[in-house]
Amino acid sequence: MTARILVITLDVVGERMAGPAIRAWELARQLTAAGPVTLASKFPVERSDPRFAVTSFAGDRRALTALARAHDVLVVQGYALHDYPALATLGKHLVVDLYDPLVFESYPLYRQRSDEGADLHARHLAMLDAQMLAGDFFVCANERQRDMWLGRLCALGRLVPAVYAADPTFRRLIDLVPFGVGETPPAASGPVLRGVRPGIGPDDFVLLWGGGVWDWFDPLTLIRAVAAIGRTREDVKLFFLGVKSPNPDTPAMPMTAQAIALAEELGVKDRLVFFNEAWVPYEARQAYLLEADAGVTAHFDSVETRFSFRTRVLDYLWAGLPVLTTTGDGLAELVEREGLGAALPYGDVDAWVHAIQALADDAAGRAATRARVRAVAARYRWSVVAAPLVAYCRAPWRQAPGLRAYARPR
Repeated sequence: MTARILVITLDVVGERMAGPAIRAWELARQLTAAGPVTLASKFPVERSDPRFAVTSFAGDRRALTALARAHDVLVVQGYALHDYPALATLGKHLVVDLYDPLVFESYPLYRQRSDEGADLHARHLAMLDAQMLAGDFFVCANERQRDMWLGRLCALGRLVPAVYAADPTFRRLIDLVPFGVGETPPAASGPVLRGVRPGIGPDDFVLLWGGGVWDWFDPLTLIRAVAAIGRTREDVKLFFLGVKSPNPDTPAMPMTAQAIALAEELGVKDRLVFFNEAWVPYEARQAYLLEADAGVTAHFDSVETRFSFRTRVLDYLWAGLPVLTTTGDGLAELVEREGLGAALPYGDVDAWVHAIQALADDAAGRAATRARVRAVAARYRWSVVAAPLVAYCRAPWRQAPGLRAYARPR
């Protein structure tokens, strides 16, 4: 019997989408190879696809429960099981997507809300434990994450001998489904930056920051580096693709304001550093990627960095862009290992200045790097990375009987 698959996201599915919705959308596309698929969003939906159904449950618990009852496999991410706990009680095959280590991302929030930070953290951990006890199959972004989640699954009693006997690798319990790239190269219908955005000329060297400016990122070091370069040359420009999330549930983050304030203080805002206030539509981002010379991302030395998987970097690979990043995460290791750009020390303005200028002044080197980037990008096509999830949904399984009784002692 072909399984009916429901992919659930609490993010906005529309013309403008952030990472969780993009992931849900692209996985829904791939899962059509396994059976009929419905993508359900908490918010009103503004786009459709002929290959699968797209609907909104409008935040209504009963509506989502009824929708889930009509499907065989549920694919959830983020806080879905926390906000809609009935999903775990329906006897459906349950896939939990752990690609985004949300608890680690929340540490800046705990610090900002010191009066209730400890309680928030405890609630987030309880939410995480509940979904890790409920899932039949888990996916995550890379082997580093998988090691971490295996440790947590072990602590929760999920790695029982019966599961080992069926699969000593435990990949039937948790496997890799990283973020992916499009099946075909990006395309654009016309210019969006060069000669269009005031201050960015046709011959400028454009650095693209291809996502939100969240609190666990370090745009400040990069802005300082571009300002320092601007003392001797005016052709290096930094463009932030979008600073306001399309999801109304995502709060404005202090780092966004800090980045804009620093650019103003250094006198480079709208001269060398540009912020696109509105979120760029999902399909339109291709044009921005194609006009950039390099993709950039910077972050702090934190536990979030170690277990992150920077989805914006996948867009850079898709567009064949050299990547300049901070060291410390799995994709930074990929950049270094495969010669895709440079991974730079935390908070090192001078290193960023050197790396940017070296890339800007070496057209032949950029061309060679682009060729390597395109070769690596082929490994991350959605059809490739989604294969373990598609295989599960074609023939979904449950874990050993009674496994969920192995909960952490209270």
